[in-house]
Amino acid sequence: MFNRLRGLLSSPGLSGNTPSEALSTALLLLELARSDFEVADVEQQRIGQLLADRFSLDQAALDALLEEARKSAAAAVSLHDYVQTLNASLDAAGKRNLMAMLWQVAYADGRIDKYEEHLLRRLVDLLYIPMPDYIQTKLEAEAVASRGHHTF
Repeated sequence: MFNRLRGLLSSPGLSGNTPSEALSTALLLLELARSDFEVADVEQQRIGQLLADRFSLDQAALDALLEEARKSAAAAVSLHDYVQTLNASLDAAGKRNLMAMLWQVAYADGRIDKYEEHLLRRLVDLLYIPMPDYIQTKLEAEAVASRGHHTF
């Protein structure tokens, strides 16, 4: 368990490692949630659910991942290392899934802020996500949000 947790938390500045996929994903989800300058509890809950499901994390591992992601976000000058890790570790389907996760966080509070949408548009370019995938994942998240459900 400790080796798995150590692998999840591998980050720049710690032994010169590059960030892990889990840490990079967590950091992007947190950055999106705070991009509109107010992080709603429902956004935090959704981030936790998404990460726990995606990486099969128990509560202790999830808490450790989120804590490390918050520390990394506070220290990060840019998202470059995290985006680079995701580009290297995700295939097209993985990137589509990541975009779906990002949209789910954006819609968690029932609205899309202009700053959230701006960050999503930047990430679609940085992650080389095709525009049809960007639009489709947005429409899927929007449809679920309009029905008032938070399960994707």
